Amino acid sequence: MTPVIAVVLYVAFALLVGLCGSQRRMGFFGTFLISLVVTPVVAVLVLILTAPSNRDERDRRAQRN
Repeated sequence: MTPVIAVVLYVAFALLVGLCGSQRRMGFFGTFLISLVVTPVVAVLVLILTAPSNRDERDRRAQRN
């Protein structure tokens, strides 16, 4: 695999992790930057450990009631 393809795949996975983190407290850019600095796999683990944003929690509670 050429280095260019490897970099493109790495950034693509980092973008996907950033999109998954857009509903978290860190947001898209925070999650994206973490996944660029460390690997996207580690960033996914950070996503699992962080809580959803307060706005999303309030919306879920309002839907239950």
